[in-house]
Order: sequence, then structure tokens, then C-alpha cells
Amino acid sequence: MGRKRVSNDHWISGALIIILAALIFFVPSYGWDLRAWLSRTPGGPSGQTSTATDASSSEDQTLAAENDILASQLAELQVVASELPTSTAGEIRAMVYSRYPLNFRNQLLTNAGSDSGVASGAAVMFQGMLIGRVQTVFSNTSLVQTIFDNVFKMPVRIGSGGADGLLEGGSYPTIGSIAIGAAVAPGDIVYSAAPGIPYGLPIAQVVATSTSADSLFEQATLAFPYDVNNIETVLIMK
Repeated sequence: MGRKRVSNDHWISGALIIILAALIFFVPSYGWDLRAWLSRTPGGPSGQTSTATDASSSEDQTLAAENDILASQLAELQVVASELPTSTAGEIRAMVYSRYPLNFRNQLLTNAGSDSGVASGAAVMFQGMLIGRVQTVFSNTSLVQTIFDNVFKMPVRIGSGGADGLLEGGSYPTIGSIAIGAAVAPGDIVYSAAPGIPYGLPIAQVVATSTSADSLFEQATLAFPYDVNNIETVLIMK
């Protein structure tokens, strides 16, 4: 009984092989279809599959790189979106380079230099406020001395009465050399009045006034509507 079953299996296998060979011989397209099917199987030829895999991997890497570039550009725009100024013909918009971990308040390095028309001594603005002036200019960058520099000094005027004063920089800038009895009060705006800087640029607001240690002048402490450490973009006046 077992021998008969084995014999039948051999006969059936032989018949299938003959039929398959006849189909391949008389209908060649079946042969190509069979070869293509075998090439897709794990045990079949792998040359075409390997080539397609390599091409797909290369495309994936290219797309990944492009996505990284777009993500970087999007992140830059999102960071500065809330403070992105609108420049005019008389201004140059510049990005501020990161200062981490030093994070100095007294200087900013921007990505605009002489190639963009930046000149030494030019006023530097943030959200309509004067924050400093250009100290050193390079071809593609410029160094800004802010009003938070200890050696920064600038003649200013205060309030609607236009009282004269001297802005003295530092971690907490103050106004000194105010004449005794000058009409200066908390809430008054301090604005620029120095040669080489456009007149009337707002700088800060007076918080309080007091008499200097030598009793010769009055002085004022100031409040600023921004944190210089968080500045990402500035306008440089031409």
C-alpha cells in the first residue's frame, strides 16, 4: 500500500513538471513570469531586489536630510516670529548669534557686516528701542556695544521737558548729571540726544529719581521693556 502511494506521488510530480515545461515552451511569457516570481522569493536571485533596496535607502537619506534643513529653517522663524522687525531702506535687519554659555549682556554679535552696509557707530534698535551702537564691523558680522556695557555713555534727554542727562551703562543702567530741580519724574521716557545717533530714539523709562552722592546732580534709575539676553533680531541704522 505504501509503495503504491509513493509511486502515485512520483507520477503526479512528473506529470506536473511535464505540464509546466510544456507551458514554458509553448507560452514563453509564463517562463518570464515564473522567473520574476522566483526573483522575489527569499531563495531566488537577489540582484534586482538589492539594487532597488539600495536606491530606496539613498532616497530615504536624501529626504531625511531635506527634512532636517526645513525643520531648522522653521525653528529659526518660530524663535524670532514674535520679535521679527520690519526693516526699511534706512535699516538693516540682523540676527543675533547665540552667546551661550557666556551670555554676556554688554555685547551682541550679529550676522550683518560691512558687506550689508553696516557702519561703525550706527545705532542698534530692538522693538523700537535703542539698545546700543555698532562697535566693530567685519565683512559678514558686527559687534554691538549695548547700553548694559559698563563703559557705555551717551547724552540723553528726559521727558516732555527735555531735561539733559548722561546715560551711564552697566548691568543696571542709570541716568546721571541731571540738573538739580529739573522736571524729571517716574514714568518719563529717556531718549537719545547724542551726535551720530538719530535724535529722539526711546531708550528706557524713569522708575525713580534721587540726589547724587555729592549732592550736585540728580540721578534716575530706569526700567526696560525687554530682556537683552533674549534678543534674537535687531535693526541696525544706516
